[in-house]
Amino acid sequence: MPSWPDFMKNFDKRLECEEIDDFLDHLNTSVNRRIKKIEEEEKNLSPDKFENPIDMDYYRDHLNEFIISLNATKSLGDELSIIALYKKVETQTVRVLKMKLPNMTSKRLSIYTQFCEALPFDVKTVDGFLSFNELRLINNSIKHEGKVSSDLAKEFPTWNEGAELPDLDLSFQRLLPGVKHYVADLVERLYARGITS
Repeated sequence: MPSWPDFMKNFDKRLECEEIDDFLDHLNTSVNRRIKKIEEEEKNLSPDKFENPIDMDYYRDHLNEFIISLNATKSLGDELSIIALYKKVETQTVRVLKMKLPNMTSKRLSIYTQFCEALPFDVKTVDGFLSFNELRLINNSIKHEGKVSSDLAKEFPTWNEGAELPDLDLSFQRLLPGVKHYVADLVERLYARGITS
C-alpha cells in the first residue's frame, strides 16, 4: 500500500475525462439517431404525399436545414469538450500549485503568463506542453473569437488564422494523450520539489 503522499501524488497526476467522453457519446448518439431518422424520412418522400408536388421540395429543404442544425449542435458539443478539458487541466494544476507553492492565489494563477511565472521551472520543458499549449490556444479561440486566433496560427501553423475551427472532435482526441502527460509531469515536478504551503 503506498503512503498517503504517494497516493495523493498519483491521484493528482491523473487527469480523468470520462464525464467529457460520456457527454460526447450521449450527444453524438442522439444527433446521429436524429439525422438517420430524418434521412430515412427524406428517402421515403414521394410527391403523392403532398397536395402540391413542389411542396415536397420545400419539405426536403426543411429537413436539410434541420440536419444542418443538428450538425451545428454536434459542433457546439465539440467546442464544449475542448473548453471542459482545458478547465479540468486548469483547475487541477491550480489546485496542486496552491498546495505545493506558498502564497499562491487563484487570482494570480488565472492568467497564463502569471501561472508560468509561478512555476519553479520553465513550463515549456514539461512533457506534453505542446499539446497543452495548443489546447489552451484553441480554448481561447473558441471563447474569444470563435475562429482560429492569430496566436494559435502563429504557434501551430497547421491552423489558418481567421478560419473556422474544424473537426474539434478530432483535435480533442489528438491532444488528450499529450495533455494527460503534461498534467502528470507537471504534478510530478511540483511534488518532487517537496514544498507545501
